[in-house]
Amino acid sequence: MLTSSSNVWVMSHHASPMSTTLGGSSRRPQTTLRGKLVTPRHAVRGGRTGGFWSVTASNCESSSEQLRKWEVGRREALCLPAASMVLAATAASASPQVVSLDSTWVTESYAAGTDFALDAYESMRDDAGRTPKFIEAIQQRLKGKEGRLSVVDIGTGPFALLAIAAANAGARKVYAIEADPEVAKLARKAIEDSGVPKGTIEVLEGYSTEVALPEKVDLLVAEVIGSVATEEGVYRTIKDAQARFLLNPANPGSYIPLRVQTMVAPAAYAFHYMIAAEGRKAAGLTSDEGPLRLNCQDTTLTLMDEPQVFEDFRYNDSALLSAGRWTPPTDLVFKVSGKKLAENTQLYVRNLGFDGVSYSDAKLVSSSVARGFSGIALWPRLVLDAEEKLVVEARGPRGEAQKSHWQTVLPLMTAAPLPLAVGDTIVVNGSAQFDGIKPPVYTINANITRI
Repeated sequence: MLTSSSNVWVMSHHASPMSTTLGGSSRRPQTTLRGKLVTPRHAVRGGRTGGFWSVTASNCESSSEQLRKWEVGRREALCLPAASMVLAATAASASPQVVSLDSTWVTESYAAGTDFALDAYESMRDDAGRTPKFIEAIQQRLKGKEGRLSVVDIGTGPFALLAIAAANAGARKVYAIEADPEVAKLARKAIEDSGVPKGTIEVLEGYSTEVALPEKVDLLVAEVIGSVATEEGVYRTIKDAQARFLLNPANPGSYIPLRVQTMVAPAAYAFHYMIAAEGRKAAGLTSDEGPLRLNCQDTTLTLMDEPQVFEDFRYNDSALLSAGRWTPPTDLVFKVSGKKLAENTQLYVRNLGFDGVSYSDAKLVSSSVARGFSGIALWPRLVLDAEEKLVVEARGPRGEAQKSHWQTVLPLMTAAPLPLAVGDTIVVNGSAQFDGIKPPVYTINANITRI
């Protein structure tokens, strides 16, 4: 219940209601900003990098007058947080308030057959925080055992990158599984061009749950992790592989990665103000519903506290849930961090493009934006080895923005950003529903106490 938000948020009577039943797909953005209205480097104005309010004319079909109105509307929208925070402080001064929010969405599962564009595969291949670490983990696992071990690579992709890495590291035999026939054809060509001895890698077409291997193998490599770790059907995939593919499924050394997590943290999102003012499509979003899927480099999203682990599972766990309802073992308690808000305020001052605005005014607005709760951000973290020295982070260890082929998933949990203060607590729980075939359904709950 947003008991005070209706009289706190100045723009609430203009905001379009936000659906709490959300949708989207894993690594391909379904909810993106038209005109690349994401970060200052995406826009150029007057021969130099423009600010937060700039749009790229070549990427937007609007007329000059429409662009002018968009810029004015966005500037007015973002200037409202400062006023709203004053009202919030007055409303909250009487007594602590509890606000209960939730969001539910269905995520398309690649295990159910979602096509990938080639550029998405290229993004994975070129992810410097992911691919070299996977290759190093494969090399370490096969070192000293050259010519003896067999490997299965689930979801090999058009470049058969990890299958080729395993062959080059000394695998006796590699089975590369690929569901898409066209992608499998490209994988065979990549293997042929790689110089790997003929017959070392065998491409098998079909879903891993439907393919039979000629033998049980020593090592499984399966990077089938979504931006919410389990959204690509990894539970069902690994559960099946445990039973049918592996010689020693209980051994942690039989898997790369070994452990996978979904990290979460309460987040502020600067563009939420425009979405609230104009509605999703009017604000440039391509969909009326679904959690936002943001580039992990996007600095218009900031975290209000240190991230915590939401999903956490090991590939060698015999009790992996292939179907049914999953809930986290405990609630996650966040407290709005003064240190984080100070860092985020300076980040917004630098990145929101306050052309012609005094530093004090820019800081006031930026501070207000940093305190506006939009939802709970989610992203994946992969542990590739038992020593946890090879860890793939979609965002930085503290949730910092960085380059990644994964996205930050942000279900907007309020119609407009909810003003919070240092020390306010956010208790997060949720669930995921798996049936093994249909796309998983996720729910996030946030119970906020404003002091």
